[in-house]
Amino acid sequence: MEHLSAQHSDAICIGFGPAGIALSCVFEDARDDNTPLARLSLRYLESAAETQWHPELLLTGTDINHHVFRDLVTPRNPRSRFSFAMYLKSQGRLFDFGLLGRPASRHEWSDYVAWVSRQVDAHTHFSAPVSEVLPIIRNGRLSQVRVDTAQGRFTTRNLVLSTGSVPRVPEAFQGLLGPRLFHTSQFLSRVQAFGEQLPKRWLVVGSGQSASESVLELLSRRSDIEVHSVHRSAGFKLTQLGQFPNRVFAPDHVDYFHSLSHAERHTFLDWSRSTNYAGIDPDESSKLFSLIYEDRITGRERLRTYAYRAISAIEQIAEGYRVTLTDSFSQRSEVVEVDVVVLGTGFQQHLIPPLLSNLQPWLQADIDGGLVIDRDYHVATQGECDVQVWVNGLSERSHGISDSQSFSLMALRAERIANALGRAVSVAQPQPALAE
Repeated sequence: MEHLSAQHSDAICIGFGPAGIALSCVFEDARDDNTPLARLSLRYLESAAETQWHPELLLTGTDINHHVFRDLVTPRNPRSRFSFAMYLKSQGRLFDFGLLGRPASRHEWSDYVAWVSRQVDAHTHFSAPVSEVLPIIRNGRLSQVRVDTAQGRFTTRNLVLSTGSVPRVPEAFQGLLGPRLFHTSQFLSRVQAFGEQLPKRWLVVGSGQSASESVLELLSRRSDIEVHSVHRSAGFKLTQLGQFPNRVFAPDHVDYFHSLSHAERHTFLDWSRSTNYAGIDPDESSKLFSLIYEDRITGRERLRTYAYRAISAIEQIAEGYRVTLTDSFSQRSEVVEVDVVVLGTGFQQHLIPPLLSNLQPWLQADIDGGLVIDRDYHVATQGECDVQVWVNGLSERSHGISDSQSFSLMALRAERIANALGRAVSVAQPQPALAE
C-alpha cells in the first residue's frame, strides 16, 4: 500500500451486512431525534460493492424463517422509519402483504435490507475489504488501532466487528475447493457458471436449510439430474417450530444464557441447536419426500438419500469425484461417483476472529482460547490498553443461539453496542490522526 494519511473516527465498524446496517440505524434514529449518540463519528467498511443478504441463496420459493417484526429496528424502536412495515408502505405493498398469509420471501427480505442500507450508508466505504488491523502503541500502551484497506488507512480507539460467521468446510474437503466442489455460500454463482452445461451427477452434504434448498433448486434445473443427499442422521429433519423452545431467541433468554458458567453454556448450546441448525421447514420436507415417492411410481430416481453416513474418503477423478460413504453403525461402505459436490455444512464463528490476530496480546481468553465477551458485546482486554472492541454477531458462545445468523435480536444488540460506544467515547481523551 502506498503512503497514506490515516483518517480518524470515534469508531470503526468492519462489515456492513445486516448487523452493521442495524448499528447504523441506531445512529440515524439518534440524528432524527437529536440525542447525544448523534454526535459520534462512525465509519463503516464493507468488502462488497453493495449490501446484499445471502445473495447466493436467493432461490425461487424460499422465505425467511423469522417473524417480520424481528427486522433491523422494530424490537428496538417500533417507530423507526427503517422498519419492514415502513418498507412495505414505501413500496405500496402493505395491504397486499397482509393478505399473503405466509412469511416474507427471501427475495423481498433482501430487498428490504438493501432499501434500509441505501438510507443509512452515508458513512460507509464499499469495496473496502480490510487487509489488516494493526496496533498503534504510545508510551508502552495500546493507544489506537490502524485499519488498512485498499481505500486508505483509518485509525480509532473503538472497533466493532460486524463481519458475520464464516462457512464451515470440513477438513477433508478443504484442499479440493473449486468450481466443482464448493460451499452453499457460493451456490448460485457456481451453478450459473456452468451455463447450459449443467452437470448431471451431484452430491449434496448436509441436513439443514441450505442443503435442502440446494437439492430442490438443482432438481428444478434439469429433468434427468441425479442428486445424492448425504446425512449423518436419519435425513432431513424439521426445524424446531414450537413456541416454547423458540423463546431462546428472546432477550430474557440471552440474559439467562450469559449468566451461565462456561460448561453450562456448552450444554445449553447443544440443546438449542435444533431451533436454528440442521433443520428444514415442513413444506420443504414434504416437497422432498413427495418427490422421492412420485419418482418411485414412474420408475426413476432423481434424488437418493443416504442416512447415517459419513464421508470416509473423497478422491478427485477426471471431471468429478469418487466418494466413499460409510454407515456409522454397520460400518459398511459404498462408493458413488459424481460430477459436483455441494457442502451444506453450515457456518461457524472463530474463537478469535482473524482480523483481531494482531491484537491478541491485549485480549483476554477463556478456557477454550476464545474471546471473553460481556453482556454488552464488549471484548475483555488486558494489560496497557486504551482500545475497546465490540463484536456484532460473533458471540454465539457467550450470548447463545440468537447471536448466530438470526435477525431475532439484531436490533437490540445494535442498541447495546451503540450505547456502550457512546459511553466509551464520552470518557475517552481525544486522539489525533496519524500519518504513517
